[in-house]
Amino acid sequence: MAAIRKKLGELLMEAGLIDEMQLKSALSHQKEWGGRLGAVLIRKGFVKETAMISVIEKQMGMSCMPLEKFEKPSAEVMRLVKEDIARKFGILPQKFDGRTLIAATSDPTDLKVLDDLGFLLGVRIKPVLALESDILTALDHFYDPMTASSTLARKEHAPDMTFSPGGAHFELMPDNNTPLESDHAKQDLSTDDIEHAVIASIVELLVEKGIFTREELAERINFRKG
Repeated sequence: MAAIRKKLGELLMEAGLIDEMQLKSALSHQKEWGGRLGAVLIRKGFVKETAMISVIEKQMGMSCMPLEKFEKPSAEVMRLVKEDIARKFGILPQKFDGRTLIAATSDPTDLKVLDDLGFLLGVRIKPVLALESDILTALDHFYDPMTASSTLARKEHAPDMTFSPGGAHFELMPDNNTPLESDHAKQDLSTDDIEHAVIASIVELLVEKGIFTREELAERINFRKG
């Protein structure tokens, strides 16, 4: 079980695909600019996507789902997981049984991301392994292509929301590369973005004041869904 919980960087170093300096460089980039570690390592040319997936397959005993095996999410699933959330967390939702969401991800070792997503949606997450490039292709194909350009435009101006079940942490950070105060940017913020920010700040405040714990909130959400 200990090996399963190793982080992606550790697994890649143990496999000899990256060295410590490359990992530190990628982590520094991730800290400053955000993004998923695997994607950063690939963009920097430190590791090939297929090689990285092979390591995860071996260490976690999971088979990589090919693009042609992806199923179009049902209307219920697409209402549960909006496109901006799917892209932010780097997942492709597949099936939902009322309690558990099966979702394709390129890094099932990142338990924090999966926990954050589960907390945000109020569901359990069961990951399946897939190439990130395939996930992005499927997102473009399955979600309404007519809204793709406007969704990407909103992402450039939307706040960066981080939910951390273990640490009751919430951040509202502007994109360093785009102005925040223009009327156009304010109009581009979706209602969902604003609602998520408000809900997250309320949850953070109530947890800090000891009104309830995150575990109690998760239990209540699961109870109501049941």
